Amino acid sequence: MTKDVLVRISGMQFDIEDEPIELITNGTYYLKNGKHYVLYEEQPESDAAITKNIVKFNDNHFEMTKKGGNHSYLVFDKDEKTSTVYQTPVGPVQVDVVTHGFLLTETEKELSVKVNYSLNINYNYISECEVIFKVQAR
Repeated sequence: MTKDVLVRISGMQFDIEDEPIELITNGTYYLKNGKHYVLYEEQPESDAAITKNIVKFNDNHFEMTKKGGNHSYLVFDKDEKTSTVYQTPVGPVQVDVVTHGFLLTETEKELSVKVNYSLNINYNYISECEVIFKVQAR
């Protein structure tokens, strides 16, 4: 895999949305101590602040950290429940994810992680979800 990569993220909340949300952008890839790292930036609207993203993953673990215009941290561990607290303008929100499916596929020119999970907010079930994270050599 090259250092310069194309990042493609597709996310779906099955009980809420009919179409996936997709982001395609350039990024930087590293492999360190058996863990894959991908860094990329996103700007949802032209006048919005830039959000810097760090994604770390290996065979059973996937985590996304967002800093900047949008702050968040999500962890997906194969067959486990993970929790985090988001600070929002109306106060803290408890976010729990229960990972049901986790598949990492590696080739010489592409990495792909598919995660299926249940999303709970403030201890209430929201939706079944899927995120597909692909990294391709440029």
